[in-house]
Formats: sequence, structure tokens, C-alpha cells
Amino acid sequence: AVVSTQSTGEECVENKKQYSLCKAYFWFIFTGFVGGHHMYLGQDYQAVMTITTVAGLYGLGLIVDFFSLPSYVDNANGKHADYQRELRELTRKHFPKPRVNLVMLGLQLIVAAKFRLLVHLAIPLEGYTLLRIAALPLATTAGVLLVGRIYGVRTSSPLLTLLSSVLSYTLLHLVLGVPNNVVPVDSTSGALLAFTLLRRYGNEGQRIGRARKRVFVGCVVAVVLLQGGYYYNNATVTIEGMQVPLRDVVVEFFDSPAWVDTKLKLAQFYDEVWEIGFIPALSRLNLFADEAMSEEVAYELLGVPANITSTALKKRFRKLSLEYHPDKHPPETREAANAKFMELKTAYDVIMKMRSYRTKIESVKVLKEMSDRLNRFEERYKKKKEGQEGSAGEKTEL
Repeated sequence: AVVSTQSTGEECVENKKQYSLCKAYFWFIFTGFVGGHHMYLGQDYQAVMTITTVAGLYGLGLIVDFFSLPSYVDNANGKHADYQRELRELTRKHFPKPRVNLVMLGLQLIVAAKFRLLVHLAIPLEGYTLLRIAALPLATTAGVLLVGRIYGVRTSSPLLTLLSSVLSYTLLHLVLGVPNNVVPVDSTSGALLAFTLLRRYGNEGQRIGRARKRVFVGCVVAVVLLQGGYYYNNATVTIEGMQVPLRDVVVEFFDSPAWVDTKLKLAQFYDEVWEIGFIPALSRLNLFADEAMSEEVAYELLGVPANITSTALKKRFRKLSLEYHPDKHPPETREAANAKFMELKTAYDVIMKMRSYRTKIESVKVLKEMSDRLNRFEERYKKKKEGQEGSAGEKTEL
């Protein structure tokens, strides 16, 4: 599309991409939770905020975007560019500093508190004082600057904004001794105060620049790591009626013989791939092998032949599980019945895992065979076509 603008008395013509409202709603429906519609319209900073605040403050931002998409598209297409430019020039002429926007301040407070909470939950409660002093003010300052950038306002000194946030956090928690979980806007207040005093008009445009893809990927990775750190440090798992911290379960798993055996099998599989090929190595790989019970022993325990169908096997297991269920036995034989019940369940799981594994192997082999047949057909077709072209050339020469 061609957009004409008046500049120094001459007509300036520039090519500009036109954005579609239908496409914007398409990206909103399918990728709105990660800011896909903002990326399509070039609103990079709003996309970053949508990603880092989990679908725009848990879906609240998406509701606003749904009704605001038409105006977003008009702005991206420059529908009122001349009016906006004149208004911006008049505003900067009469107001040397941006006016205080209460909506922007409220959004800065919410987003910065969200960033602070995300980092706060990812850090263990005991210790890590220096990490908290550095990470929490940095997170809140990033939230304040991000919202300000969306509104076209920046600070003359981001470093002073960060130092003000560090000072407010240190004064409140280390000097006054207030617990970390009592005041959630400790470092946010300092960052907001410095930003308000040092505010300046920001640059026009919403695009981050050449590194926009890396910025988006970095934001997604940061959110995933922080959420994972929260669950790792605070989640618990119920094992035999006891609440066990998830981090202890993870550490114990990586020290277990099962994990060591799995690593050895994967290393052996990697070596065999380079020696005999992927498909033969995959057919030898068996991650589900149970050292305590082989597949033959499992069939013997269930009392079924190896060629039994999956439906008949399931019926047999249900019958035996009902027979040996602990609730159907008196207290004096309940313990022995429970041991037999668990043994039968283990045998059934071993058989079903091995059958599922073999089905996947057969599927891979079938796909490989179909691919080989297709390649052979293409080769024969190319040779036949080259032969026809050669005979046609000889006739032309004659």
C-alpha cells in the first residue's frame, strides 16, 4: 500500500505493510496467550509483557486486547498517523516532561509486583540474601521500565531506578527487619518513585530490533525456569502418607540405581547408533526392562500364554486383582494378599509396557520400509524420465 504524507511542503511516498484485522484475530485466538497478535502487529513490548505475565496477568490483558484489536490494527496501519504526530509535537512543546498517568502507574505497580513475586517464589526462603538483594529489585525495575516503554515513557537513568529499588528493599528488610513475605511492593516502591521523578519522553515505535526473536525466546525460558524453580523449592509429594519436598525426591531419583541403569542404556544406544544404525539400535534398546521381573516370569505369574490377546490379558488381570485385593481378605491374611496383589500388578505393567514398546518399534520399521520404497520409486521414475529425454534428443538430431 502507498501512504502519502506531507513533509517540508513536498509529498513523501513510502511503502508500508498493511495489517489485516482478520489475521490479527486469528493470531489472537491461537497464540494470544504468548502475545502472537502483538508480534504480528509489531507491538513487541506488549508481546513481552503478555509472555512474562502469563497470558497478560492471567488472561486479564487478553480480555482488553480482544476489544482493542481494531484500534491496534488502525495504529499499526498508520490510519491516524498525521493527527498523532501533531498531537505528540504539541504535547512535548507544552509539557517538557510526560504527565503523570495514573493508569500507567497502576499497571507498573501490578506488573512489577508480578515480576517480583515470580522471582521471590523461585528463591528458597532460607539464606540467599545477596541473591535476593540483586534479583528482586532487578525484576521490579524491569517491570516498571517495560510498562513505561509501552506507554512511550522512559527514565533518564535506568541505573538510578535500579539503585532506588535496591535501596528501598534493603532499608525495609535488612534495616527494619520486615519479613520478605509481608510487603510485596518493597522494591517496587523505590523503582516507581525514581521512574516518576526521572521520567522522559520515550522513542517512537514498539519494535525491539534485530534481537526480537532472541528476546521472546529468552522471556519464555526465563518464565519456565522461574516457575520450575518455584515448584522445585516449594512443592511437596505425598509418599506413604508423608509430605516429602519435591527437591528431595528429585535428588533421590538422580541418585537411584534405576537412573544410573537408564543412563548406561542410553549411552550404549548412542554408541550402537553410530555402529549399526538407528533402527537396529532402537530394536535392541529396552528402557522398560525390570531387573526384578522378566517378561517370562510375568506371564507365569498371571498364568497366561505369551500369545494371549491384550483384551484377554486385561480380563485375567482384573479377575486375579479382585481375588487378591486386600479389602476382600480378613486382617490375618490381608498382608499376604496385598503382597500378591502388588506382584500381579507389577507383572501386568511389565507385559503391557513391553507390548507397547514392540508396537512402537514395528511402527518405526513400517515407516522406514515405506520411505525406502518411495525413494526407490523416485529413482526409477527419474531414470525413466532421463531415458525418454535422451531418446527424444537422438530423434531430433536425426
